[in-house]
Order: sequence, then C-alpha cells, then structure tokens
Amino acid sequence: AEYQLAIAKKLKESGKKIVFDNDDTYKDFNGFKFNDLMTEEKMKAGLGELDKSINAFIKIADLVTCTTEALKKEYEQVNPNVVILPNTVDPFYYPEPLRNESDIVRIGITGSVGITSDIEVLKPIIEHYQNDPRVRLVLLSMPPEGENEIYKKLYTQEYSFWNKVNIEWHSFVKSDVYYEYLNELKLDIVIIPRADSLFNRCKSNLKFLESSMLETPVVAQSFPTGDSPYEFNPADRDYLLLATDTASWIAQIETLINNKVLRRDMGRKAREYVTENYSIEKHAHKWADAYQSLLNK
Repeated sequence: AEYQLAIAKKLKESGKKIVFDNDDTYKDFNGFKFNDLMTEEKMKAGLGELDKSINAFIKIADLVTCTTEALKKEYEQVNPNVVILPNTVDPFYYPEPLRNESDIVRIGITGSVGITSDIEVLKPIIEHYQNDPRVRLVLLSMPPEGENEIYKKLYTQEYSFWNKVNIEWHSFVKSDVYYEYLNELKLDIVIIPRADSLFNRCKSNLKFLESSMLETPVVAQSFPTGDSPYEFNPADRDYLLLATDTASWIAQIETLINNKVLRRDMGRKAREYVTENYSIEKHAHKWADAYQSLLNK
C-alpha cells in the first residue's frame, strides 16, 4: 500500500488526477483472512496499517468513489469529494436461468458468508435444515477440505464446522465463469445471512442482484435498525424476503419451500426489477459525470 501511495503522490505532483475506489471498509475485522497463514491477531494489526494507508490515499485523492452510502459517510470524514457509483448488472453476461426440476428444494449459500462471522447467523438455520428430506443445502464458498492447503490452514475453525454439515459443497470459481457456474447449481432459493457489524453495514446488495438475474428468489438479512444492505433501497424490499432472527429466517424459508409457484414468480419479477433498475446502461452516466467533474476543475 505504501508503494502505491508513493506512486499516487508522484503522479499528482506531475498534474495527474488521482481517484480512489473501494467497496469494503477496513475498520472492522469480519473473519476474512486475505493473507496466507495469518492469525486473527496479525490480521487485525494488518487491517489497522492498511486502514492508515487507505486514509492517506483518500486524503490526497481528487475523487473518491464507492458503492454504498455507509462507505461514503466513512470516506467523507477524510475527503469531502466522495461519489457513490453503485453496483450494477449487465444482462449480457447472465445466462438463461436453469431450473431445478426435482422435488428437492436447493437452498444456496454463497461467497464470504461461508468463511466469516456470518457463520454464527447461519448455524441454527443449517442445524434446522441439514437433514430435512425436503431440501438440499448447497455451499459455494471456500474449497472443500483437501483441495487447497492454504485455505485449510487459514480457516481451521470454519473447516471444523463445515466438515460436520450435511451439505453439497462447491469451491469458489473465477469471476469470468461465476455466473455460469452459479446458474448450473440450479438453486431454488439463495439465503444471505449477515452478522450485524460495521463491515456488513458497509456492504452492498450485490448478492441480491446476482441471484435475481438468475431468477433465484432471495431471503436476506434484516437488521433491527432497518438499514442492512438489503433494506437500504426501499424498492428492493418488494422483490426479496427479509429475516432478522432465526425464527424469522426459518419462517421466510418455509414460505418459499412450500410454494414452488411463489418461488418462480418471485424470481421472474426480481429479474425484471433488477434489469430495469440496476442495468449498467441506466447508471453509466454516473461514471461519466464523476470523471468529467475532475476535468472541469
């Protein structure tokens, strides 16, 4: 980070405009270990140093861009010139949704949800459903044990948990094939549980957008304060189900398990809504406006 900061300073001295863009906070440790074999203590210390470097970068930037209002508020404490460039979708990259035609309802859990503090929200849900003959839990997250030695050493506790769960387990895939791979899992429902933390309050509704583009209905986290990433845009609430605690999670999941017609209808309407309201074509002007504002100064 110090190397990039030094380069940015040199470029600014030569008259170049500096833009800082980010979509996560580094002020909160959520359990995700992004350096090989790092302990939690080292990770927290490393995050502190990273946060200092990022703040220094933000301070000299001519423009700061981010994806959420929560991040905007964080960055404005250092630099007042912050613009939200929201997550969007490009329908061109999404395949025609595949359907699960079996009688077993496939419930998907994807991404960092499987390796962070969000597991604590997941545990009672998994305990309730892992042996339910009506459903099949599907995890798309860290590699199954034995496929990646670094992950095995990084996430000892997480592997200890997942290895005991009755679940269909798939590893992370590269971003250029992610939508195809997710589609091929033929999920009937995607659940997005989130621990109530600063890190998660700074996240966006991206998982809802991705699942909706594959016509997969979503049950997502609600916070008691009503400002989770899946509540921030009030219009989103009409196209997903929200859950706050274990009882409401199970109630919402049951609603979808028991009604195939509702699942299909929710998925179809969510795709129409996301395509219309989150298409890159609709929001591309925000990037143009933000960068043009730099040239006008």
